[in-house]
Amino acid sequence: MPREDYWDSLFTWSMFSSKRSSMLLELQKTASRGKIAPDSQLISVDGKSRYRLLEFCRGNRPLVVNFGSWTCPVFRNRVNEFLSIVQEFSDVADFLTIYIEEAHPTNGWKLENNITIPQHQTQEERSSAAKLMLDSVKFNCPVVVDTMANDANKAYAGMPIRLYIIQRNQIQYAGGMGPTFYNLTEVRQRLQSIRIHPKTTRHRA
Repeated sequence: MPREDYWDSLFTWSMFSSKRSSMLLELQKTASRGKIAPDSQLISVDGKSRYRLLEFCRGNRPLVVNFGSWTCPVFRNRVNEFLSIVQEFSDVADFLTIYIEEAHPTNGWKLENNITIPQHQTQEERSSAAKLMLDSVKFNCPVVVDTMANDANKAYAGMPIRLYIIQRNQIQYAGGMGPTFYNLTEVRQRLQSIRIHPKTTRHRA
């Protein structure tokens, strides 16, 4: 990311407030590797349907869960890489993107030359932000939005971006806090291992 896009916002109260919120989520999250995945409530982008996260798990197939928002430059820059993994491994895994609160809203830790979306105050505003993303990029996996209670974000500490793999309702992979530890290469390697050694991976603790 160009220095001029973020330099003026460094060490501002908005930055510290955002970082503090992310650290609190990290400390309070209930999702961790080896444990049963929190079954957070989710909402369809059109707002008409409600789901539970584990509804997207199918049998023994792993479910890759991708957390993010459209004002996160790293999320936008790497979305095509994520979607290429979806395409490559759709035969062995399922995928889900959860749209959460904005990483860099216009009324928060704002970046220069960025997508302009204010922090959501209503469920309709969150859905509108997700629709803006879907108007920009064609997703080849389901996209849902977090509730305004931030059920999924609180359980998984998805802010600003994060990756998980859930299999048999258990968290098999818990990626680190983004953007630094948003590691699509690790996800690709794990899915490749599942493809090559499906029986071994399926019964791994």
